[in-house]
Order: sequence, then structure tokens, then C-alpha cells
Amino acid sequence: MWKILVVDDDFITRKLTIEMLKEQAMCDTAANGKEAMQAYQHSLDTKQNYDLILLDVSMPEIDGLGVLRLIREQEKEDGVLLGEGIPIIIVTAYKKTFTDAFTQGCDDYLLKPLFAKTLIEKITAMVG
Repeated sequence: MWKILVVDDDFITRKLTIEMLKEQAMCDTAANGKEAMQAYQHSLDTKQNYDLILLDVSMPEIDGLGVLRLIREQEKEDGVLLGEGIPIIIVTAYKKTFTDAFTQGCDDYLLKPLFAKTLIEKITAMVG
């Protein structure tokens, strides 16, 4: 069973995503970038790392690209090689966001609305 952090400021989107993944994953959630960073840091501190992060782009506190950048900076400080860090899938309704997300180090993307089959296939391809 995967351990996934679902980050989205929309409550309904978080709930639907968890429902789609309930057979394959234990999910933690965060409603904004600040909560996402706290959850990520807690996972490191407790050595209960996430298998993957699903990260919305447009959020309050710290946006998704900011969270992505902070996680990749933390990994770099910890000696994690580029491409070997936690897989992060950017979730957005805007195609324009992809270029910025890949520049910041995301591993893949999904367009909203999410569909269970596509979501599970993408995660399976990344983490097995």
C-alpha cells in the first residue's frame, strides 16, 4: 500500500482523490502549501516518508511550485541526487503550468479533473 500526501486547497478535490486511491493508498492531506511542508517535514522526522506527493499548483500560503522548490532544495541539502527524490506529480487545471513545474523538478503532471484510472496508472508507473 502506498503512502501519499494529497495537497489541494479544495476540500472536495482532496476527498475525491482519497476516495479514488482508497484501495491502493493511505493518504494524508494538506489544504495549503504551509501544511504540505509541515507534513513533509514530519514524514522526514519520523522516517515515515511518503511514496509520492500529489501537489496542486494554485493554493494559499505557499503555492504548489513554491512547495515543489522547497522540497527539492531540502533534498539537495540532504544529499539526495536529482531524480532520486520523492516523486511529485503536479495537479493543475492549466496546461501553461507544466513548463514551470518541470523546471522546478516535478516528475509528472495530471490535468484536472482527475480520473481514477489515469491517476492510479500514473502513480503505479512511478512507484510500482
